[in-house]
Amino acid sequence: MAVAGAVLVAGACSQPTAEDPAVTTAAPDTTTTTDEQVEPEPATETATTTATPDTTTTAAPDATTTTEPAEPEPAEPEPAPEAPEPAMQELPERSGWSIQIGTEDADTTYGVSAAPGGDLVVAAATQGSLAGDNQGQRDVYLARYSPSGELRWSIQTGGPMNDSPLGVSVAPDGSIYVGGFTDGDFASANQGSADVWLARFDADGNELWRRQFGGPAWDRGFDVTAFDGGAYITGYTASTLDPATDLGGFDGFAARYDADGNQQWIRHIGSDATDWGQGSALAPDGGLYMTGYTEGALVGSHAGDKDLFAVRINVDGSLAWATQLGTAALDWTQGVGAGPDGGMLIAGSTEGALAADHAGERDMLVVSLDAGGKERWRWQAGTEGMDTAFEVRQTGEFIVVTGTTAGSLAGADAALGERDAVLVWLDLAGNLLAMEQFGTGAVDDATGVDVSADGSVVWSGYTYGSYQDAGAGGADLLFGRLELGS
Repeated sequence: MAVAGAVLVAGACSQPTAEDPAVTTAAPDTTTTTDEQVEPEPATETATTTATPDTTTTAAPDATTTTEPAEPEPAEPEPAPEAPEPAMQELPERSGWSIQIGTEDADTTYGVSAAPGGDLVVAAATQGSLAGDNQGQRDVYLARYSPSGELRWSIQTGGPMNDSPLGVSVAPDGSIYVGGFTDGDFASANQGSADVWLARFDADGNELWRRQFGGPAWDRGFDVTAFDGGAYITGYTASTLDPATDLGGFDGFAARYDADGNQQWIRHIGSDATDWGQGSALAPDGGLYMTGYTEGALVGSHAGDKDLFAVRINVDGSLAWATQLGTAALDWTQGVGAGPDGGMLIAGSTEGALAADHAGERDMLVVSLDAGGKERWRWQAGTEGMDTAFEVRQTGEFIVVTGTTAGSLAGADAALGERDAVLVWLDLAGNLLAMEQFGTGAVDDATGVDVSADGSVVWSGYTYGSYQDAGAGGADLLFGRLELGS
């Protein structure tokens, strides 16, 4: 089965390189951040079809000049030729499959991870009985699929309260780390309001351990990033999880756990205002890239409303650098991926003109930083409606972004329903190659993405319609795998 949807191939899009690079500084010892997971809104049903576009390529012009030497006097030095602009990569054909499953209740996912051998692991929250009896409110659903889309195993676990998983990541040894937040006693006694939880499963879905932490206020795990020997969990907190780095109010946080479930460190990230911590990705040295948004000046100055921030955290929990950028309007980010040459990719949204003219209510945004936090480029695109980028990853010479649109992001008459799922393809310089818009006549969001060792793309989301099969009721899980041809 191929991913369905309308496709637009573009040779260029509004994605100028930012004139002013993001401010980078050595981050202070004490920082804070906060950021809230945006939960999907219902959608309506629609069927879709996918075409693979031919991408426009532009050959760089040869720029050479010569200077004739004067007879009596030495010739003036020849001016250096201008560096040619790199030609855009051609996006290859994509093929793959997608699956829709669900219960008569709400089933939603923000997390998908590529596993060794090309398998796909999806983590979801279900209010129904998807792989066992529902234990109360939202349970954790975890499933593993083969590269051809066959179910290897699925499990469901939870307590009487809400136990939502928001992040999942597979470690090099095949261990699966899942995390989120709970309103109950999911792994230990609840500390008050919502607590953070993190669990480790083996490759066959057997739970190895589960941890829960928090304070008397609201604490929420948002994303999980596994490494060889453990995992990081990021999110935001209104409690004091680490007195040494707490700045009060809402802060972002990052915590590191070893493979046995021991917390090695935890720290707050942000400013003295409200800060929300969101997505994360593994840095080249085994440290952590993390993003979020702030209503203060985490580093430099506050542009207005909410600004994006990005930080790099060392393996020992110290802050390597922090970057902040934004407009006078609302700018927020959610997803992070490792970028070219060990850098960082950020996916989010803006209600201002951060990289191009503002198209409408909210535009998609992708930012590329190098490993030192210096900005490389920004890309922005949108419709007259609400457009959001959720996650971003690099696969070879391309960047893939998942998101949602309430308009016709892939061109005229591309809209299929109330809200459509979107896959955006960029080259490594931030040029738009293609947009795929797909879904049903209802609400459809593409929220998660990851890349297998062979470069294949796994993605996840949810639909309120009938995309592959008749909708089970409420929101159904939607996920799939795409192989990129030559």
